[in-house]
Amino acid sequence: MKLNNIEFMLMNNPLRAFIQDKYELKILRNISSIGEIENALEIGCGNGTGTKLIKKYFSPDNIIAIDLDEKMVKIAQNRNKDNSITFRVMNASKLDFPDNHFDAVFDFGIIHHIPNWKDSIQELKRVLKPNGEIIIEELSIDTFSKGIGKIWRKILDHPYKDMYSNNEFKQYMAEAGFIIKNYKELNPLKMIRYFSLNAVGK
Repeated sequence: MKLNNIEFMLMNNPLRAFIQDKYELKILRNISSIGEIENALEIGCGNGTGTKLIKKYFSPDNIIAIDLDEKMVKIAQNRNKDNSITFRVMNASKLDFPDNHFDAVFDFGIIHHIPNWKDSIQELKRVLKPNGEIIIEELSIDTFSKGIGKIWRKILDHPYKDMYSNNEFKQYMAEAGFIIKNYKELNPLKMIRYFSLNAVGK
């Protein structure tokens, strides 16, 4: 799905980029055990900030970053002139890549936007190499069911009726053939979850 005006402003501000760089990406790097990466995929690249940080913290040789919103892809392209990074308009539930293509896949809070999120998980598993790693920062319906999350629910356009619970997400990842290697919740609110998962060999 595409961002509404409020979400667009939230995702395209310096504070969001600062938090990603100084806090979130350090968590993901610490819980990930992946070493050298030849080909990496980022789903929901937005304005390309996360793509730059993947390059900074994980140093892949090549990154393909996708987003459903053509406007965001154009912004990302204008902000990133690295020849090792390619931006494309694409649906994360229907990836135009061959099987077993990527060493690593990155998701910075995109899967909970996708109504048919299970299809997206299956696609990520398909394009990931055996024993490749998927590195995830995600929210769940639990996030929007308490505290400040109830306020977010009123102003953010999300597919709440189709959104998974935290436990459902972990269970389905296992059913899809992933092993959760590391897992961390953002304290004290425990609203954001960080995952490092390995694909079971096919």
